[in-house]
Amino acid sequence: MNPKTHFKLLLIALNAWLAFYFIGLSSNYYQDWSSANQILLSLIAAFAAVPLIAFITLVLIGNDYLKISLWFAFYASVPLAIVDFIVGGVIQKNGLNIFISHWYVTIGYFYVWIIIPLVGYFLVKLKQNVNNE
Repeated sequence: MNPKTHFKLLLIALNAWLAFYFIGLSSNYYQDWSSANQILLSLIAAFAAVPLIAFITLVLIGNDYLKISLWFAFYASVPLAIVDFIVGGVIQKNGLNIFISHWYVTIGYFYVWIIIPLVGYFLVKLKQNVNNE
């Protein structure tokens, strides 16, 4: 993959993080929500937002869906965990506790490694089926 594609994936991930962050600003990054609402937020992110963003990104970016999906999972987890630590841990002075207090964000760093490659895998299978018909 060329550097331009890596940059696009990182930019998409950072924009998704920004949207999630700005939506949560009025509720202290979702800390003011009840546990039930935080669980609902996690479920919506895992089963609606992440697959939709992954599908659109993978279809628009290229042909090697599985490879791109693995890179996208990386960019949707590692850099975003660093950004969350900088914003919540350093700037807001929560330290590493940010990953515990904001558990609904932390689990996202893990489920993207399941969901995004699954979307890539299904796109590969769909492409094979279309080519075989």
